[in-house]
Amino acid sequence: MINRSNAAKDQSNIYSKQIAKPKAQSLTANQKMVYETLLNLGRTAGAYELLDLLKKKGVNAAATVYRALNELRGKGLVQRIVSTRTFIAHAYPKTEKDESVLLICKHCGEVSSIKDNQIVEVFDKNIKHSGYRVSSYHLELIVSCDSCTDKGM
Repeated sequence: MINRSNAAKDQSNIYSKQIAKPKAQSLTANQKMVYETLLNLGRTAGAYELLDLLKKKGVNAAATVYRALNELRGKGLVQRIVSTRTFIAHAYPKTEKDESVLLICKHCGEVSSIKDNQIVEVFDKNIKHSGYRVSSYHLELIVSCDSCTDKGM
């Protein structure tokens, strides 16, 4: 299954429905502002971009944004994309058991995810034979999306 980041924009009202979930019910005002801003963007964004967008709402320090993002990550509402140093909001809370492979377009930055249990099984099998145990997965693939490929990028 592939989930595109733009789908988050279509589900911007999901937040109010998700607030009843145990992990999401205790958002502070800052966490709520950061989450809603990132979710409504419908794409990845860095902390400083979020800070610029939130300044008109009274958020003036990067530390405030980073604290909120860290807490949102813990609640499964935001995921950090290591390779681009950005974050993406999830319309629904994710758990550590929700492994996925992120596909990141090297041209436009669009992020999609693939959830495929066969991928996880292959990793588990090979890692088990190496003498290690996986505590969590974080796999990012840098790709070219169809739109950028069609444009000749």
